[in-house]
Amino acid sequence: MSTINLHKPALASRADNVSIVLSKRRLPRPPVVRVAAALDISGSAEQLYKSGVIQETHDRMLGIAMKFDDNGEIDTWTFTEGFDRLPTATPENYGSYITEYVMRNDGIRKWGATQYAPVMADIVNFFFAPEEQRAAPKEKRGFLSRLFGTPAPDPAPLPAEPANNMPAWVLFVTDGQNPEQDRGHAEKLLRDSQKFPIYWSLIGVGDPREFGFLRHVAKDLPNVGFLHLESLDISDQEIYEQLITEEFCDWVRGKQVEKT
Repeated sequence: MSTINLHKPALASRADNVSIVLSKRRLPRPPVVRVAAALDISGSAEQLYKSGVIQETHDRMLGIAMKFDDNGEIDTWTFTEGFDRLPTATPENYGSYITEYVMRNDGIRKWGATQYAPVMADIVNFFFAPEEQRAAPKEKRGFLSRLFGTPAPDPAPLPAEPANNMPAWVLFVTDGQNPEQDRGHAEKLLRDSQKFPIYWSLIGVGDPREFGFLRHVAKDLPNVGFLHLESLDISDQEIYEQLITEEFCDWVRGKQVEKT
């Protein structure tokens, strides 16, 4: 418990920085929004994990969740060719979540290639499919599949309509582009997701030439934003300023759930 108590002031400080940006955006008391993190864990991202950069990034996202999610939680996924749906992150595992649930977990697929569409489809289904359809997909993975990776699954079909109207905000972090076939799947999925109250913040880290596809879909779709960062080594205030955009704030105002 001492470790948790040590980290809580840092989390509170990050939540305060989020509040500063929200006040600038004229959204000092934002509506309740469920926050999700989708984290690229392909081979090119390995050093970002081992150096602690992804842990720091996820901690910053938890600062956002403290202001938007009614429980201050983040539903979290990692993705390579396939994906893994992880336990929900809470303030109690701030500072240790990636180490505990990703790096020390041999069952999490890591360091493969990059596919966006399968994890995107699972995120939409997790938030908006009927409850009986929300279970995480199960996959048998033997020794050879863990060693050499598994074929990229086709994205799951989306529900015909949302089972609830609680808005969701996905912070989707990647350091490299997906192959051409997956781009077609991902673009269709993002277009189809407009019928759900979901906003995608697509965050490209590193070489800007890698993110032409993400720029394209963000420019074209009102529920998709794109942020390019040369590095994740920037201040909390700077990353919150760039993530909490006027476009997102306008979108979330229009999706506010009426309280009964």
